[in-house]
Amino acid sequence: MILEADIRAIFDKLDLVEEEKFYLNYHCRRLAFAVNSIADYKSRYPVKKLLDIGPHFLTKCICEFFPDIEVSTIGWKYERIVSADMYREHIQYDLNDVGVKEIESKEGPFDLITFSETMEHLYTSPLTVLPVLKELLSSDGSIFIQTPNAVTLRARLKLLAGRNPYELIRVERDNPGHFREYTMKELITYAEQTGFKVDSAEFCNYWPLSIPVLKQIENLIPSFRQGISIQIKRQD
Repeated sequence: MILEADIRAIFDKLDLVEEEKFYLNYHCRRLAFAVNSIADYKSRYPVKKLLDIGPHFLTKCICEFFPDIEVSTIGWKYERIVSADMYREHIQYDLNDVGVKEIESKEGPFDLITFSETMEHLYTSPLTVLPVLKELLSSDGSIFIQTPNAVTLRARLKLLAGRNPYELIRVERDNPGHFREYTMKELITYAEQTGFKVDSAEFCNYWPLSIPVLKQIENLIPSFRQGISIQIKRQD
């Protein structure tokens, strides 16, 4: 079992800037959850080649804890954390271009694709993105998705108070915010409509919560929790 302390230890020797330190503190538990989920999946299915979408902190964790997996990446490079010696191939590609520009990979097909905290940053529909990612998978391959839950308790309370729980679209193109967040039901529907079956699905509390009473309620009612982790497996 990988713990938060194990995740932090990986980055102790790196000279992180303040923004990166904040990201690590905020996402440390989620990163541990992702690594443990990959380990669980790997114990049940063979994983020799993995494609990580959006190379970042999780990429380094995967390389550290799974040295036997050949890792490739797709998206924009983040060389401060993910150096070139960590991956077999990097595909410079914006997933919003799916359907317009072809994805070319020399290392595929992949046994597992990690699609972590990225879907909500895309303005392109999962109905367009998932079929293209499926073509990058092996015949028995899978996609591990982490994304915020659109209907958290906090979001519902803000709506009741007349406040929009979602951020405005950002001006910065190189750091897009959340264009669309999803519910668990929506993700399962997208998976089924694009030729996947759900291998596992879980509502998660892996981000820091500062209000104890909200945490207690979210622990009692899983659908109020802030995060969604879902493993979808190719079935055609």
